[in-house]
Amino acid sequence: MRFGLLVMLVAVLAGCTPNYNWREVTVADGAVKAFFPDRPLAQQRPLTYSGHEVPFNLATATVDKAVFAVAYAPLPESLRQNPELARRFALSVVGSLHRNLGVAEPVELPKEGVPFVIEGASPQGRVRMQVIVWLTAHALIEGIVTADQATFPQQQAAQFLQSLEVVRQASPSSGRTGTPP
Repeated sequence: MRFGLLVMLVAVLAGCTPNYNWREVTVADGAVKAFFPDRPLAQQRPLTYSGHEVPFNLATATVDKAVFAVAYAPLPESLRQNPELARRFALSVVGSLHRNLGVAEPVELPKEGVPFVIEGASPQGRVRMQVIVWLTAHALIEGIVTADQATFPQQQAAQFLQSLEVVRQASPSSGRTGTPP
């Protein structure tokens, strides 16, 4: 009787557990390594900031309506040569995360490498976003986990964000990745 009850309990718990299939993946043309909870999809699009075109790479995986993402934007030479302009670019990108959830933008960039939380609303309802940001001399890197506030996967978000590692810097001439100097 006890064994049967135990088997039933394990079956019920297994049915309630999200299907996280962790895998180490290198994204952004080999620039960033992360442990994604499922196979990520990659896309790239250009961003224009203050007359500068910045390639923006995004890799995302979705598990149980939670989105795990790595964004990587190699800085063009013009931004690399102007650290203040690069800082304003990073602040603008972080500000867009806040605006997308209807929350006031920060005046300063969050501390580099320290996760922060944005809670707001989207057309689907109340959303929580946990983010970590790095601005290096070569690139802007963001790790982002977004989900409904009520079902936010805190443990998996922490695991994902802690796994992020910059493995290569952007090449100064092409905006693509290359070996750091």
